[in-house]
Amino acid sequence: MLIDNNNNNPSIQKWIKHNTSEGIFNTVTGYFTIGALAFLSREINDKVNKFNFILGDFVHDDLGKEHGVDLLNENISAEGAFQLSTLAQKAVNFLNQDKVVVKTFEPNFCHAKAYMFQDNNNSKKDSYFITGSSNLTEAGIGLRKNQNEELNIADTGMSAQFNEIEKWFDRIWTSDKAKTHITVTNPTTEKQEKKHFKNFLIEEIQKIFRQYTPYEVFYKILFELFGKEILIEQEDKEFNHQMGKLHNTKVYQSLYPFQKRGVHALVKMLLNYNGAILGDAVGLGKTWSALAVIKYFEMRGYTSVVLCPKKLQQNWEKFLEEGNLFSKDNFDYKIRFHTDLQDERWNRYTGKQKFNIEDFTSDKPKLLVIDESHNLRNDKSNRYKFLLNEFLQKASGEVKILMLSATPINNSLIDIRNQLRLITQGNDQGFYDSIGIRNIDYLFRRAQHRFNEWRELPNPTIGEFIKMLPSEFFRLTDSLVVARTRKIIKGLQSDLVFPKVEKPDNVFVTPSEIGNFESFDELYDHFPEMLSGYQPSAFLNGDEEFKKSILENERQRDFFLVKMMYILMVKRLESSWYSFYQTVSRVLAHHQNALNRILEYQKTKKEMEAGEDSDEVLEDDDDVMDQLDQYTLGKKRLTKLSDIEKAGNLEIYKKKLKEDIDRLELLVSNLGRFEKQIEKETDIPNNKSSKDSKLEVLIDKINKKRANPANNNNLKVVIFTAYKDTGEYLFSQLKKRGFQQMAFVSGDYSRTTYSEHTSKKYEPILQQFAPFTKLFKEMEWSYNPSGAFMNEWNMFQEWQGWLKENSPKDYEKLTQPIDILIATDALSEGQNLQDSDMVMNYDIHWNPVRIIQRMGRIDRLGSPNDAV
Repeated sequence: MLIDNNNNNPSIQKWIKHNTSEGIFNTVTGYFTIGALAFLSREINDKVNKFNFILGDFVHDDLGKEHGVDLLNENISAEGAFQLSTLAQKAVNFLNQDKVVVKTFEPNFCHAKAYMFQDNNNSKKDSYFITGSSNLTEAGIGLRKNQNEELNIADTGMSAQFNEIEKWFDRIWTSDKAKTHITVTNPTTEKQEKKHFKNFLIEEIQKIFRQYTPYEVFYKILFELFGKEILIEQEDKEFNHQMGKLHNTKVYQSLYPFQKRGVHALVKMLLNYNGAILGDAVGLGKTWSALAVIKYFEMRGYTSVVLCPKKLQQNWEKFLEEGNLFSKDNFDYKIRFHTDLQDERWNRYTGKQKFNIEDFTSDKPKLLVIDESHNLRNDKSNRYKFLLNEFLQKASGEVKILMLSATPINNSLIDIRNQLRLITQGNDQGFYDSIGIRNIDYLFRRAQHRFNEWRELPNPTIGEFIKMLPSEFFRLTDSLVVARTRKIIKGLQSDLVFPKVEKPDNVFVTPSEIGNFESFDELYDHFPEMLSGYQPSAFLNGDEEFKKSILENERQRDFFLVKMMYILMVKRLESSWYSFYQTVSRVLAHHQNALNRILEYQKTKKEMEAGEDSDEVLEDDDDVMDQLDQYTLGKKRLTKLSDIEKAGNLEIYKKKLKEDIDRLELLVSNLGRFEKQIEKETDIPNNKSSKDSKLEVLIDKINKKRANPANNNNLKVVIFTAYKDTGEYLFSQLKKRGFQQMAFVSGDYSRTTYSEHTSKKYEPILQQFAPFTKLFKEMEWSYNPSGAFMNEWNMFQEWQGWLKENSPKDYEKLTQPIDILIATDALSEGQNLQDSDMVMNYDIHWNPVRIIQRMGRIDRLGSPNDAV
């Protein structure tokens, strides 16, 4: 019969349990676990007179240093750890029996899997065999769930195959390949010596899973609770001295106890392994913790550099300016941006944060802090390669790397592998000596494989996934990662207060009529068919382009550019009709320019190039739009109009351009008609309604929030959008409809209803929007509260009166409050906006991580709101 361990057929362990009587049990397996050995000891040991095992050589060098641990113990869950001592003792007692004979294959590895039982009375019907794919492991024999596709055949001794398998086993059992002794390396003398395989196996099990005394267990609990640095600190006076100095700094004293513990752990990780990841959940204060780590290493003489997204520049610069909360700590770190990771940008920079490649090659020790490190998760990207090849691998002095990210994994476990590889300068064996991880690439491929298996489960749970991960994975992450969730933090420090997160209100709405288009689908059907202005190479000689490599093939590059443009247009339409209108207008201008150049060429026959090539990295959709003009015809692109003419396709190209222009003009004319309808609405005094049904829903949501007495008169709301065009549109429309005390912030500029001018600095706007967080809590004041037991919110109320008397310039920000903050994703990371109790997503970013980050701006520790 068939046994596959995944249906109603009996599993191998059930077959063995119910069909084994007195006799001889023979096994051939590639892998085994102590849990499976303990099963045999428990269920059939009293019946069987003799056990003959042929086991794969799990200690062979090719399998790696840690592989033996995996094979000995397949169950690595926390619950399973409590059972290991019992299982190990059972396995050792079982192997110690004279009736148990163990052989292995040396030097060849055994991949066969077979189980044979020979009844003492030579009864064919009471004998059996099982052969197929299942190893002697808990998963293989069916003691626990297994996502591998197992297939085995089982039958009694009456089957003709039984005799064949019996002969096969006798042959390999007596062959020269089956060894009772193996060659091992003595760890003390480093010399090879012969050892009895069974004895070696018993010693390894006892070594890994020995019994612990009550004292050792208690000490282990203290060790895990209060940090592994306890032992090291006793031996490291310099660490104690520097940490004592850090305790006296303003930044350290401002941290919560859980943050202080995290800082201690991060410092030790950096000292021991040269790198660490702070992966605390959104809203747990990673920036302040990182500042404390920076201060520790600055006091030890390190040069510190913060590498962050450009949109977080002001977030880090404020701690270098006078009057900030930590002014007394005199931070002296440099700030550079992820976008600077290319030769022409990094060395061209001449500002006060200048830090050249040559500075990395100096002997002075350096601390590199990478904020939002998940942005460097792609090891194929130019930025990642630049950082790795031009900085880390060429650095001559000591370099320690601290990475900050609430979402270090975006797409797969490989994301975090790539970030960890920065610590070892790209060396996959870089953690072997320090942590005992032979190859992190191999480890993460195994972990990713387990993840792929886990997500195919019918109802996968996180607990099941954790049980499936290799044990080395946790050894690596425990050594290099500090990551706490809110649930963990509440367990450590019950007095911390987080706001209650209310269920989101999901609304799908889009304008039903735009000009003469009566639906989204009708508008979409009128998209241009080819966007030929972006792919002139499609009209060249096909054979010549085909001969080029994929990197040089302009046709392929143009084809993918057009695909990107179609996706971009749909995303813009989802965001707002206005953003889509701006995009289509620019695309139309591009195509009209292309047609004009063809007409000019046909008149003059003057050599013209049919486009421009650009090496600029396009980071997000707004960057794409800013670079669209670089793709206009007639600059650097290798495709020339004369080449298109030689291919006999110039007229065809012109025809396709006209067809695209006709469709684009139809889109633009209908969108322009819709724009005029919107403009007419704003001429009506106090008009709150709109033909733009999506905008109307937004207005209704804002009004309902303001009219709701349950929100404690909190008028503040953050409205996120993926696009500057949409943000500008919302700001303009709400202002025209009478809404005041508003601001719009993007990565390039900011504006408020208090001024017609724009500014690149948005920190003052955030202080107007969130004065409790951004002014009162994040700036240094000489204010002393009158009441010793006042809570922070009451102190904030009293402080406002003190500010009016003592700092009129800062008080002016309170007299010009911002209640509606419209922002692009320039504010979705690293900002404390918890004065507000509501986030509205006017569009849903296609990367779900961005949505998590957006919500994290108000769902934060220290929020004055009971619910958000």
